[in-house]
Amino acid sequence: MDKQRTSIMVTPPNGTAYQIRLYDSVSVRHSSSDRSGEYSITMRNNNSNLIDSFPIGSDVQINQDGYEFRGWVLNPAKALDANIRSIQLDGPDYTARTKKIIVTESFAGERVDFIVNKLFTDYVPWASNLAIEDCPTVISIRFGDVFLWDAMEQICQIVGYEWFIDHTLKVNFFKPGGRINPNIIKTGNFKRGTASLKPDSSKLVNRLWVKGGKALSDNYSQPITVGSTPIPLYYTPRATTEGVIVIVDGVQRSVGIQNITPIGTTDFLLNFSEKLLIPDLLTSGTGTITYRYEYPIKLLLEEPNSQEKYGIFEDIYTVNTTDREIALEIGLRYLGKYSQPVMTGSIEPFRGVYRAGEVVKVEVPELNVDSYLQIREVSYASQANTGVVSRRLELESPERTLTNVLKSLDRRLSNLEGGGNDDDPVERFIATVDEGFGWKETSATTVNACPIPSENLYPSEVLYPC
Repeated sequence: MDKQRTSIMVTPPNGTAYQIRLYDSVSVRHSSSDRSGEYSITMRNNNSNLIDSFPIGSDVQINQDGYEFRGWVLNPAKALDANIRSIQLDGPDYTARTKKIIVTESFAGERVDFIVNKLFTDYVPWASNLAIEDCPTVISIRFGDVFLWDAMEQICQIVGYEWFIDHTLKVNFFKPGGRINPNIIKTGNFKRGTASLKPDSSKLVNRLWVKGGKALSDNYSQPITVGSTPIPLYYTPRATTEGVIVIVDGVQRSVGIQNITPIGTTDFLLNFSEKLLIPDLLTSGTGTITYRYEYPIKLLLEEPNSQEKYGIFEDIYTVNTTDREIALEIGLRYLGKYSQPVMTGSIEPFRGVYRAGEVVKVEVPELNVDSYLQIREVSYASQANTGVVSRRLELESPERTLTNVLKSLDRRLSNLEGGGNDDDPVERFIATVDEGFGWKETSATTVNACPIPSENLYPSEVLYPC
């Protein structure tokens, strides 16, 4: 076996690069689940020359048999044992620096790749945007004094991408499964006894309740009959782009706000908190009131193939979004992965450069494993004097690719939702999974907790009380 090499270069702030040749141990780790990496270096010295040579903020570059890592000094610990001085350098990679960068931005109807590019261009000028992949998903999102790390986590949850800042200080933003490691891990090229792979059913779910924030409905028209008494509204009214519109006997009427607009100056007064339209100047006729309303996002996703095979496993998944279609996509992605047991485990290859987030082919016939698995965490360790670099991979089944999953989901929200508490109706989607990683079809039904007081909403063939 060729000798494996480890090189370490540390550059103090505004200082000169220093190559560490003598060390006790060097280890690095990078995880795609928490996005960040970290390192640790221990070394001993007989004099005090190096004790304070690497202050906080020093740049650290490590190459372990081709795997390159870059971070900075956060904890330069030192100790004394007789006349032997020990130095330990610990710290994170540059991805973790985004935990100390606060962003305040708002985006309306922008592509996700545009948003990511702008965030790093404006707030992280020391990083390069050359590795940000296309993401045409259009979203509206607001970041109010949040850390860039948290902003990127929210974006990744929405679109299912991965991200990190690599050793060249490039921002990597990419779709899982899009990066295939060229190595094939098979019997004979990993350490004996290190292959531990098993199906994990701890997160098995095939009936998933997805809950999000409150979204704003499309324009909703409610029929009204005007008399001398207040008219109850089905929902708490919110203005359309043209305001709350009341039409009686074919004519648009004036609307004011109760306790703000003087009595006797408009045809109607609105009481938002009580959900009432109160006749003022006009006390007769029939027509409609058109408004929008807020509703809680509640989706029920079911995977019948998994239910037939394993029985029903239910779970609740809360997502941080007020966009119904984004909540649906996040839920489908989660259900697509966990509706079957997930292969998890670890292995220690002899050779190769592996990065967290990549997909690698694993062929271990003795364990009946022949599949692509995603690298969730990679760690490298170098031992002093031997030149040997060990590597360990934490693996799990990749997410399934969702294609054409939203084709038939363009129904009007006002025809699907009603009310404002935990008994609100739930959109229900039955999804079947084809061979491989694709979602083949979806159909939709709505489960309602109570009859909706509108003839165009209930009853019907696709609406029923739960």
